[in-house]
Amino acid sequence: MIFAARGLLVSLAFFATVYCALSMLVVLAWRCVGGDIGKPRAWSANFLFGLRMFPFAASTLVAIFFTFPSFWLMEAASLDEDAGTFVLAACALLILGGGLFRVLRARAGTTNAVRQWTLAEKSVGKRGTFSPTLSAALGAPALVLVGIRKPRVMVSDMATVVLSSRELHLAVRHELGHKRSWDNLRKVLMSAAPFPGMNHLESAWRQAAELAADDAAVRSRQDALDLAAALIKLSRSSKQWSEPALASGFVSGLSSISLRVKRLIEWRRDTPRIQRTWHWTLLALLMLVVAVGHNYGAALVLTHRLTELLVP
Repeated sequence: MIFAARGLLVSLAFFATVYCALSMLVVLAWRCVGGDIGKPRAWSANFLFGLRMFPFAASTLVAIFFTFPSFWLMEAASLDEDAGTFVLAACALLILGGGLFRVLRARAGTTNAVRQWTLAEKSVGKRGTFSPTLSAALGAPALVLVGIRKPRVMVSDMATVVLSSRELHLAVRHELGHKRSWDNLRKVLMSAAPFPGMNHLESAWRQAAELAADDAAVRSRQDALDLAAALIKLSRSSKQWSEPALASGFVSGLSSISLRVKRLIEWRRDTPRIQRTWHWTLLALLMLVVAVGHNYGAALVLTHRLTELLVP
């Protein structure tokens, strides 16, 4: 039991070391080469999300599948950890606890906001039309996607008045693009991995996610023009509102409306779209897993040496 506790302690300390080092590297790299969020079409939302979550995912996987097994197999039974190990482990617990607190706070804030906005239960007709569910008089957004496990699109009474049926349909289709991309879940995961200086990267991801949702909604030039009209109408009619952490609004101060409108007006069928990179990422991860699995023993030896070097 004591040996397992020591392994857990060292694993947490190694997690904190690797997580902070990788996060700092990502922050510095983004500020050097990717910090211009005025040109978000150069980056896909999937790439930016992967870059944002890379430090947390890599540190967690290394701690679970390499640090603890290498400690269990190669560490001596004698207690040789000093105070530095306990400090680093405490930092890891602080990171994990802070992430959990941020997630719970974001969830509570989103739930309270939706409860305040709600005017009536949503009903969907046979033809997919939406009845008003949010009251603009209560500060509700025009359209918003809420929920994580079962996200749903909620439409305000103002949106049904301001928009034509076709514009409303395209705006809802935009929100469904967020749903298919699991953007609210992605916001949860980013909240669970706190680190100072990540705000610029997260802002760029939100911008790219809005452009990706626009792409998902548009299938023709007329669709693009109607969606642009919906953006213009709602941006002029909507009051400024603070988007909850775990919701995706159609018109939000966190995204550039002018950039989205300009992009939609210039839409052509042969216009390059933001490329989806998940299949290439999946292939790269699969190749990495195969390579590491083939040399797992050597990887454990290397991890143990790194642990001895980085963890006091």
